[in-house]
Amino acid sequence: MTQRSSSEIPTFHQIDMAAHEVPAALDHVIVLLPHRELRDPPKWLTDSFTITNGGRHADGKTENKLIVFQDGSYIELIAFIDDLPENRSGHWWGTRPPGIIDWAFTTNLNYSTHQVIISTLLADIQSKIPNPSSRNGWLSYATPQTGGRTRPDGTKLEWAVTFPTCTVINGTEEIRPVNLPFFCHDITTREKRVEGTTNHPCGATGIRELRILVDGSCLDAYSSYAGAVLTAEPENTADGGKKLAVGTPNGTGSSVIFMPATTDAEKMQVNEHQFALKELVFNFKSGDGADAITFSYPPAQ
Repeated sequence: MTQRSSSEIPTFHQIDMAAHEVPAALDHVIVLLPHRELRDPPKWLTDSFTITNGGRHADGKTENKLIVFQDGSYIELIAFIDDLPENRSGHWWGTRPPGIIDWAFTTNLNYSTHQVIISTLLADIQSKIPNPSSRNGWLSYATPQTGGRTRPDGTKLEWAVTFPTCTVINGTEEIRPVNLPFFCHDITTREKRVEGTTNHPCGATGIRELRILVDGSCLDAYSSYAGAVLTAEPENTADGGKKLAVGTPNGTGSSVIFMPATTDAEKMQVNEHQFALKELVFNFKSGDGADAITFSYPPAQ
């Protein structure tokens, strides 16, 4: 973890006030697989997407493969090596079952500066709207910590990640709330981290929508909290949801869609998890078939 003295970390008031208006770009979406499926991806994946070997992470616990798109975003397929319990132990995703487990954004800002900005914006929204999480603790963003990965060709990558935290009321516990994205800022060049073939059998060129399932009673709160840190104003959708218009690294537009649970299965899922990263919808070169292929894990039957 990168440590900086308090005198080195800028306060919100020392930062250009226009900086918080810099739009966040959807960097990647994380999908946890069993290790055997990462080693040998199933046919439903390889029939639709070109998969690039990513490499092993610096902690030695996980490795990944990437589905990289022309808009600069990507799907990270990740697994705990050999699915060993010791590799899950102490990891921020160690308790998560397979599925779409996290979402990451990036900005053009220095990562320490950005952490101050999003923590301040999050504090402001909490003073106006109660935390929708059942934990009802105080949400913030932790000090950025460095991470890395070694690609199969030996290239070493380094980045800084800034994770949201939730401190419960008694102040003794911090958890990783999934209802807020984390941020990834490159230390080595992004082009080295996000490298891979962007031509896919299905024709997808980018992530058009990340769809999130929530309890309808918390729809406004969840979208407002995410909108605060992504600098995106929630908009109503035709089917009763909320939309956040965001960017992608190469400049194409994307959206985060908050959807109220309507079916019995969706309500059961939301009752269990409160907040579920449901599926991805893609952009295509032709503009046709934008809803023909969605991505979820496990795959929809």
